[in-house]
Amino acid sequence: MYFGSVKFFKHLIYTVFFTWIAAATFLAVFFGFKYFSEKKNAEAVAASSFPGEIVIPDGTSVERLFLVMASKNYSAEEMLDVIESGEETAFIEYVKNYIAENPDAFADEENSSGGAAGLPSSGSEPYMELYPELYVENPPTAFKEDSGTVYLTFDDGPSDRTSDILEILDRYDIKATFFVCGGEDEKSRQLMKDIVNAGHTIGIHSISHDYEKIYANVESYLDDFYETYMCVYNATGVKPQIFRFPGGSINNYNRFTYMQIIAEMTRRGFVYYDWNVSGEDAVHGANWTSIYNNIMSGIQSNTADRAIVLLHDSQSKENTVYVLEDVIDRLLEDGYKFDKLDNTVNPATFTYRD
Repeated sequence: MYFGSVKFFKHLIYTVFFTWIAAATFLAVFFGFKYFSEKKNAEAVAASSFPGEIVIPDGTSVERLFLVMASKNYSAEEMLDVIESGEETAFIEYVKNYIAENPDAFADEENSSGGAAGLPSSGSEPYMELYPELYVENPPTAFKEDSGTVYLTFDDGPSDRTSDILEILDRYDIKATFFVCGGEDEKSRQLMKDIVNAGHTIGIHSISHDYEKIYANVESYLDDFYETYMCVYNATGVKPQIFRFPGGSINNYNRFTYMQIIAEMTRRGFVYYDWNVSGEDAVHGANWTSIYNNIMSGIQSNTADRAIVLLHDSQSKENTVYVLEDVIDRLLEDGYKFDKLDNTVNPATFTYRD
C-alpha cells in the first residue's frame, strides 16, 4: 500500500526538510530586514533631532539651558525621551539646537527680569507669577568641596522624636539638617524653633505628603511648598533655602512633571537634596540592626567619600533614635566629620532610571 511504502516516507521527509528550510530563510530575511529598517529609522531620527555642531555661547551652563527650555514649553516627555535614550551627548546636542534656533532666549543678563540667578522669565508660564516672595535672595554660584563629611538629614518632622534627636546631636556637638513638614500647632512651632536655635539647618519637605496631589503639576507643588515654607518662616523667622522632595526628586508620581518642578524651583534659587545613603528606617520591619548596617554599608560603598544620609524624624521611628549614637560613635572612630547642609553643599541628586 502507498502509505506504507518507502517512497511515501522519503517524500514526507523531503517535504518536512524543505518546508523547514523555507521557513527559516523567510524568518531570517524578515527579521534581518526589520532590524536594519529600525536601525536606519533610529539613525535618521537621531540625525534630525541632534544635527551638527553648534557653538554654545560662552558662560552658558547646561543647567541654564535646561531651565530656558523648560520655560519655553519644551515638554517633560520631550526632555525625558532624550534622557532615556542613553546617549551621553544627546541632551547637550538638543540644547545646542535650541540655542541656535532661539538666540533671543539668551540675551544679556541685564535684560532678563523676575528670575533668580539672571534666568529669563519673560513669556513664561503662569506658575512663574505665583508666590512672588518665594525666591532665594542670594542663590549659590558654586559648591564647596566636602570630602570625608557625613550629613545627617531627618525628614518628616517635627515630631515627638525631635527633642531626643536634638539632645543626642547636642551631646556630640554635631549639626544636622531637618527637612520639615511644618505645623501650625504650638508644639510644632516650638520644635522648629528648637531646631534653628540649636544651630541646625531647617529645610522644606511637604506639609501634605500627598504625592498624587503635589506632583500633579507645578502649581500644586508650589502650593504645598509655600504652605510649608510659611509655617517654618512664621515659627522661626528663617526663610529656608534648601528642600527635599517627598519620595526624592524622581519617583513614580512625578515622572512627567519632575523636570518642570525642578526647573521652576531652581529658577527661584532653591537647592534640593536627595541622598546617597539611606538608613531605610521607614521600611516596614526596620530595626536597630538593619538601620545601622544600611548606613554603614552605604557609606563604605560610597565612592564619593561623602554621605548625605536619609533618616526620619517621626513618632514611630524610635529605632532611629536608638541607633543614632552608635552610628555617630562608629563614624567618628572611622575619621569622618559631620556637618549640616546649606545651599553651598554639593547636592546628591537622583538620575532617571526605569
